[in-house]
Amino acid sequence: MKLIRIRFIYGCLQFCSLLLLLLSINKQSSGQNNFIKNEYDSSYICSYIEELTMRTFTSLSYAGLSYRDNKINKNLDYGIDSKYAIGIGANYSVFGINLSFSPWQSSLSDSKYGKTKSLDFRMNLYGRKIIYDLYLLSHSGFYLSNPKSIIDGWTDTDSYPLRPDMKMFSAGIVAQYIFNNKKFSMRATYLQNERQRKSAGSFIVGGTLFYSKFSGDSSFVPSQIIYPDFFGGYKFDQTLSINIGINGGYSHTFVLKEHYFFSLGLSLGPQINYSIVSSVEENVSNINGVTMGLNGLFRSGLGYNSRKFYVGVFIINEFLANQLSVDDISTYLNIGIVRLNFAYRFGLKKPIKFLNPNYWKILQD
Repeated sequence: MKLIRIRFIYGCLQFCSLLLLLLSINKQSSGQNNFIKNEYDSSYICSYIEELTMRTFTSLSYAGLSYRDNKINKNLDYGIDSKYAIGIGANYSVFGINLSFSPWQSSLSDSKYGKTKSLDFRMNLYGRKIIYDLYLLSHSGFYLSNPKSIIDGWTDTDSYPLRPDMKMFSAGIVAQYIFNNKKFSMRATYLQNERQRKSAGSFIVGGTLFYSKFSGDSSFVPSQIIYPDFFGGYKFDQTLSINIGINGGYSHTFVLKEHYFFSLGLSLGPQINYSIVSSVEENVSNINGVTMGLNGLFRSGLGYNSRKFYVGVFIINEFLANQLSVDDISTYLNIGIVRLNFAYRFGLKKPIKFLNPNYWKILQD
């Protein structure tokens, strides 16, 4: 029941965010009568943003963090117990909302991976030229996923070392510009309110801002670790990182017979990372500093997209790789979502005027 309540709160937050956007609308002059600006090649893209797109879906969100000692080439890999969720959603104009919850509870899964409490808030605002991916993630309850290679004498195959005290909070935004925006649609695969009629792709450039904090009640380094010099013998119970970066890449959608599609895209780039590593010992100083890292965003999807129906699956995965302020220590943060969508589009008798995309220049672009 707790996980269901968390999913419900997550849906309410999305609804409130949409409501705040609506209340902040700045109406433009009455001279703008067209609901949608036809600034795309209709031989490549069919747009249905004047219709109401309704969907049901099932999804899986995941998150993982690795601390790597490059001197001994060993990792501490922490993950969460990800559970499938089901939900409903809708898109109209340039706005969308999804409500989901997880009805599946398993005592066997809890005993093996531990109990994870999650708040997973994501918003994908995809304009014609500029797209935004926003994250607000909170997870408590992790497990060590590679105990055989890191803990002395670990032979248990039915469970993992559990860290119910370990917590993660992350918030971030990725903004990117699509160059070939008149022929290539990112909305078609990931929002289901457009259709890519012919194969097309585009180079993409952008930037990212990400904050992440991991904390626990005791050292992240297990006391039974095989390698006593891991992390230089430094025992820590909290890491904090702020990342600012740029990225660039390419995305492409392959279309067969105007309806079957396969999309693939990858963006990579450097970033500046400011990190703080906190010691568990009061008489040992915290370590902080500025280093360089790498950020990346992977998107992929496939399915069937017709005039009224859409069925497809997609994955969006964000990862951050950083060199910490401690010598020869790196971190790898990996977060993502996999979603299977079934969508249907309903025609409306007349457009909903206050959701006119011309009022929302930052999203229409």
